[in-house]
Amino acid sequence: MLHDEVREKIEEILGGEISFEGHFNIVFDNLKENRKKQLIEWITECKEGKSIPISSDRIKELLGFVLRFRSTNFRAILTKKKNEYFIALFLDKHKYYENERRKLGI
Repeated sequence: MLHDEVREKIEEILGGEISFEGHFNIVFDNLKENRKKQLIEWITECKEGKSIPISSDRIKELLGFVLRFRSTNFRAILTKKKNEYFIALFLDKHKYYENERRKLGI
């Protein structure tokens, strides 16, 4: 699975435009195939309300879903406006993830 294909699939799942942040392409291309599938499944669970979001303490009306891949340094954050639409998917290494998490207040 290539990053361009998965971008289209993610937009299909979430139903609209979403921005891809962090070093999405590079990190996605370096994930093992089972991790790529795990990311897609997690996004589907977020969309279906099966994953529990974290409310931002900085930005009103912002929710964040967090995925920590076991045994790797990679992390993902999917942001959503409360009761509305998904905004962005952040995928990067732990260091950048921590900065993004602080910035978003989750």
